[in-house]
Amino acid sequence: MTNFSDKPFREKRLFPRIVTQCQVLYRTPESKGWNVARLVDFSAIGMRIECDELLLLETPLSLQVKPCEDKVIPAISAEGRVVRCEPNADLRYEIACKLTKVSPA
Repeated sequence: MTNFSDKPFREKRLFPRIVTQCQVLYRTPESKGWNVARLVDFSAIGMRIECDELLLLETPLSLQVKPCEDKVIPAISAEGRVVRCEPNADLRYEIACKLTKVSPA
């Protein structure tokens, strides 16, 4: 039997996600150059990007976020690691990254 709560939904994340779309450049230690991805959402400690490449868990990433037209996120440089990689319906991959270092670009 399923129990349903009468309490309203409450976000359990420490930092809420902000949904936006802009270009992200990323590279792994094995990359010969920068690869292009699309930012799906971000928070103070992580981001989710969509790309064509399958990335393994714990892969270190260097990231450069380009400013969006809506100016929700500024240009930043970041370091992080892959915490999730899942295929999506568009035959691309959604990559969740935990950020370890963030600075203005």
